[in-house]
Amino acid sequence: MYFAPSWVLVATFVTIAYSSLLRSLVDNLSAGPSYLAAFGFAVAFALCVLAHEAGHTAVSLALGRPVRRIVIFLLGGVSEVEGEVERPRDELLIAVAGPAVSGLIAGVAASVAVFLPHDKLPAVLLALLTWSNLVVAVFNLLPGLPLDGGRALRAIVWGASRSRRAGTLAAAWIGRVVAVLVALASVYAISERWGVFSFVTGLLLAVFIWSGAGRAVTSLRLAERVETLRIADLLRPGVLVTSDVSVAEAVRRAQGSAAQGIVIVDGAANPIAIVEEHRVRELPVERQPWWPIASVARPLEAGLVLSERADGSALVDALRTTPAGEYLVVREDGSLAGVLTARDVAIALGGGRQ
Repeated sequence: MYFAPSWVLVATFVTIAYSSLLRSLVDNLSAGPSYLAAFGFAVAFALCVLAHEAGHTAVSLALGRPVRRIVIFLLGGVSEVEGEVERPRDELLIAVAGPAVSGLIAGVAASVAVFLPHDKLPAVLLALLTWSNLVVAVFNLLPGLPLDGGRALRAIVWGASRSRRAGTLAAAWIGRVVAVLVALASVYAISERWGVFSFVTGLLLAVFIWSGAGRAVTSLRLAERVETLRIADLLRPGVLVTSDVSVAEAVRRAQGSAAQGIVIVDGAANPIAIVEEHRVRELPVERQPWWPIASVARPLEAGLVLSERADGSALVDALRTTPAGEYLVVREDGSLAGVLTARDVAIALGGGRQ
C-alpha cells in the first residue's frame, strides 16, 4: 500500500473547503473543531478509497492473480495487478468488486446516519461519506477504460466476441467519449459558478480517463507485437575471442567476419562472457589497443544465456528477469546461435528495425 504525495493536496483542500461546509451544516461548530472534523473526513474518505481498491485486490487474489501494491493518489486509487487477466469472467468480477465495496460503505453510513440527529456532526460526516462513496461507485462504473466500468465493458465484449482485443478497443474508445463528456461537464460546472474546484477536478479526471484509454490501446498493440517476436529474426552473428585479446583486435575480428557481437571463450572454447557494446563505444579509440576485451565484458550468468526457442512473451519475460544490453543465444545442442541485443528487441517492439 502506498499513499502518493499528491494525496496530501486532496487532504489539504478537503480540510479547508469542508471546514466551512461543516460550520454551515452543524450548529455552534467553531473553526478549530471544524478543521479537525474536516481533516478526519479526508482521512476517512482516503480509507474508503483504500477499501474500494482492497475489494479489487481481494477478488484478484482469490482468483489467483497477484497484486503488487495499492496506490492512493490525487484522483483516487489503483490496484496494480500483475500480468493480464486470462478470462473475461475474472475481469468482470475484479472490476465490479471496487464499486460494490464503495456502495456497501455508502449503505452502511446511510443506515447509521438515520438514527442520529441530522444537524449534529456525526450525522453530517456520515452523510458526506454516504454521498462521496456513492459518487466514487457511480463514477467508476462509467463504461470506459481505465475506469472499473470500462473493465467490466471490456469483459462483456470479450466474452461475447471471444476477443480480448475487441473488448479493449471498444472500452478504450468509449473511454475517450467519456473523457470528452467529463471535460464538457467541467466547463458547464464553471459556467454555472459551481466553483473552480469542480472545473479543475473535472478537467483532471477527463485527462486521466483519456490518457488511460490511450495507454490501454498502446498496451494492446505492444502485446500484439510481443507475440510476433521471433528471436531468430533478431539474432546478430557473433565472433569468439579469448580474454587476452585487446579491444581493438576483437573489434577488428568482428568487422572482418561481419559479426555484430563479441563473445569471450575460455581455452576449451566455452563461452564465459559477452562484450557490452556500449562500453566499447565509451572507450576512446586510442586506448582500445591497450585494453583487454575482458574489461568491457559481462561474465555470463544463467539469465544472459537464452534458448533460440525463446520467442514472444517468453523472450520478453527473460529480458525483464535479467536486464542487460546483450545476451548469448544458444541452440538446443548448446552451440552458439548468435547474440541478441536489448536494443534490437526494443526497436522491434517499437514497430520495426532501424
